[in-house]
Amino acid sequence: MTPAFLLNSSRLTKDFGIVVLSAMPMIENKGSTLLAAALNMKWYIAYLCTCVGSFLPTPFLLKQGGNLLDKLRRYPGAGKALNSVDAFVAKHPRFFKRHAYFSILVVISIPFTGIGIWAGCALCNLLGLEKKRSLWMITLAIIVSGLITTLTTYGIVIGVRSLKLLF
Repeated sequence: MTPAFLLNSSRLTKDFGIVVLSAMPMIENKGSTLLAAALNMKWYIAYLCTCVGSFLPTPFLLKQGGNLLDKLRRYPGAGKALNSVDAFVAKHPRFFKRHAYFSILVVISIPFTGIGIWAGCALCNLLGLEKKRSLWMITLAIIVSGLITTLTTYGIVIGVRSLKLLF
């Protein structure tokens, strides 16, 4: 898929491409918003597409993540690290009961940390957080992160375009 293909494609194809791209790990809504701005998509459509795409893998990751962690415990290095995290959580239950969900929300919603939905779901599974409440916090984090990323990206794009008009 070349950029020329995306530039000349229909709006539905661009929207679908942004949704698929934002569902990928490490790219998520941060990278897909940049592509949407480069494709001259309207900011609210880009925001909606990136939020939907970022949310799509979340229920699956929360549901299946525990199984993956159990498989990782079989390996000596990973098992030792996971057991030390479990011991830390068991040692400080009051802290995790009080602050874990809000911490997940803050860490995921700040787009400049590089930690996205995939890592947030892994953290929720690793810490043994309640799935339903984790899903709500991650959804809220997707909304906030998408809003921050979209407004920042489109603000910079509009600023650069207005500078072009001056010169």
